[in-house]
Amino acid sequence: MSLKITNTPTSILPPQGGGGQKVPKTGLSSRMRDWMKARTGTKAQRRFTIAQICEALGIEEGKQHQAVANALTDFISRKELISYENKKHNRRQFLYVHDWRKELKGKINRKLFKAMYVSQDFSVTDIKRLTSLADRNWIDKVVKKLKKEGYIQQISRRLCAHGAGAEVVWHVVNRDKFNIELLRERK
Repeated sequence: MSLKITNTPTSILPPQGGGGQKVPKTGLSSRMRDWMKARTGTKAQRRFTIAQICEALGIEEGKQHQAVANALTDFISRKELISYENKKHNRRQFLYVHDWRKELKGKINRKLFKAMYVSQDFSVTDIKRLTSLADRNWIDKVVKKLKKEGYIQQISRRLCAHGAGAEVVWHVVNRDKFNIELLRERK
C-alpha cells in the first residue's frame, strides 16, 4: 500500500534557491550519534559504512539514504567522525571519535570567567585590565548575570584607582562549581 501526500505545507519542504527557510529536525543525527557511540571493540571493529548504519537504523534506499550520507559529511566537518578509504573492499568507512566534544563559542565569556576564577576576589576594573577588553558594559552584564545565578557575591567596596568614587569587590563563591560549570568544556 502506498500513501500519497497532498497539500503538503511548504514549511516542511526543503528550501529552494537559498530562500532561508529552515527544514524541521528529524532526529536523524541524534539517532546516528547514539548508534555510533554504542559501538564497542577495537578501532577496526568500530568502523562502519553508510550501508551498515542505514541497515542498523532501518533506513531504506533513496533520499533517506542520501540524508544519512549528508549527515555523515556534517559529522566529519565537526571532526566527530574520521573517514577511511578501504581500498580492499572499495568502500568508504567511518570511525566515531568517542572523546569528541562540541566546540564552545564565545571566547570573550571564557576569557572573563578565567580571569574571575584566577583572581577569586576582583572588581570589574580588575577584570577589564586582565582581559584587555575595551568595553566595560559587557563585563557589567556578565557580572550581573553571575550574581543572579549565585556564582559570585559582593564582599566589599573600595576606592577607585582614579580617586573619584568607589567600586564593588566581588568574590567567587564556590571555585569548584565555577570551574566545572563555567570554565570546562561542555558536551
